[in-house]
Amino acid sequence: MPPPLGVGFLTVHLVIPAGYPGDTFLARVVGELHDNFSIEHPTIQVETGDPSYQCPFAPDNLI
Repeated sequence: MPPPLGVGFLTVHLVIPAGYPGDTFLARVVGELHDNFSIEHPTIQVETGDPSYQCPFAPDNLI
């Protein structure tokens, strides 16, 4: 079933070499996405950027 009209969704991978920044950081990001872009349901995946597990969709010219 498609999402209701006017409801914004986002799926994103954040590369943070220091690792998971904590719930306070994620809550702030969710709030900023809502307030600035009307995104109601973000899915945020935090990665450390380990070169052994590179994203298969990343362009070759980006790290």
